[in-house]
Amino acid sequence: MMRRRHGALAAVAFTTAIALVASSCSNSSASNDAARGATAARSAPIIVGALATLSGALSSGFGDIVYGVKAYFDMVNAEGGVNGHTIKLQYVVDDAGNPTTDEDQARNLVEQEHVFAIVGVGSPFFSANQFLGQTGTPTFGYQVSANWNKYPNLFGSYGSVLDYSTYQTKVAWLAKQLHAKSVAVLAYGIAAQSKDACAAYAAGLKRFGVHVGFVDLNVGYEANPIPDVLQMVQAHSDLVLSCMDGPENLKIAQTMHQYGFKDVHTLWVNGYDRQVVAQNEAVLASTGTIFFVQHVPFEAVTAFPGKYPGMQQYITEMNKYEPQWTYDDISLQGWINAAQFVAGLRAAGRNPTQKAVVQAINKETSFTADGLTSPVNWTTAHAVANPPYCGSFVEVMAGGRLEPVFVQHGDQTLVCFNGTADTPIPLPSNTPPSS
Repeated sequence: MMRRRHGALAAVAFTTAIALVASSCSNSSASNDAARGATAARSAPIIVGALATLSGALSSGFGDIVYGVKAYFDMVNAEGGVNGHTIKLQYVVDDAGNPTTDEDQARNLVEQEHVFAIVGVGSPFFSANQFLGQTGTPTFGYQVSANWNKYPNLFGSYGSVLDYSTYQTKVAWLAKQLHAKSVAVLAYGIAAQSKDACAAYAAGLKRFGVHVGFVDLNVGYEANPIPDVLQMVQAHSDLVLSCMDGPENLKIAQTMHQYGFKDVHTLWVNGYDRQVVAQNEAVLASTGTIFFVQHVPFEAVTAFPGKYPGMQQYITEMNKYEPQWTYDDISLQGWINAAQFVAGLRAAGRNPTQKAVVQAINKETSFTADGLTSPVNWTTAHAVANPPYCGSFVEVMAGGRLEPVFVQHGDQTLVCFNGTADTPIPLPSNTPPSS
């Protein structure tokens, strides 16, 4: 019912626009009136909203998503828009990291503001998924919870199925590349996505014969890191794998540095941010910090000139429109979300409907966000996480320099796996840099 209601509102808006143009042109022929009315409908701006955690303790890990969305839309509008339409990010709302507020804000965007789509969902608690799914609102976001795969109109950055087991081969492979003898695994006890992810990683390490010497899946948010670090000392940990956010990862690294950890690496699943590195370069270099990301890393542009035009475009346009947030991984998620929405909008034609946009995206078999990710096949990506499972690794070097590591075949920053063996597979067709 709500989908029909929303569609009716959209139809009323377009009909009103046509009527206004026609009434202002009473001296024109009827055919000219109809033509101008159709043009007005085609050129009306597409109004969208964003829903993110912009305030509160968790804002640093989610709120920055809106800057990537804004920059992508600014770029597209500067190039003339999409099929005669500009895209206007008119509403950016804050859920403050509260599940109830998340759904309330989504309802306001749809029922009060009548947005065409929600582009840039960045929240640890996407409790609005059922409401948005039932209304058919095209929705795009940074997927960190397992509630994106129930509806065909919800699109996560890398697919809508969150399957932590797909990371096991990548983590085990990395541990073996680093010759790790004792791995420590840390996660929040208060966040299911953190705890479940690192539980899967620990299981994967053991599955592929890597020794896991210490596990704490119940770390308290903003807890004192010293007890965990002391236990890592006792376990002779030489690789620390963290499923916590950037600030907590930094506290662990600072404490490890304080206690004189040597010949160690730390793997951050979250927190890939050049500003953090620049402010803490000595600590992060001394603890061998490696960032794991699911896309082409920022550093690929300078490491391999001309090979990654998609990342070059991202950096150029972000420097133009949102320069403070260029090298922020969460902002990049917003860029990917906006690219996905625009691709669907283009395919939907000059008079797009929400349903047409959703259907167009769900026919896409090889979406790479203009060369930033391994291909996503949306004909299956709502139901299953299909291989290949790809990611990149970036290490903090002496002096705070960031460098892609474990690069394949000379210039392939993405390392891909089939999920059954901890051995890389060849890049599938259309994967950057081959795309």
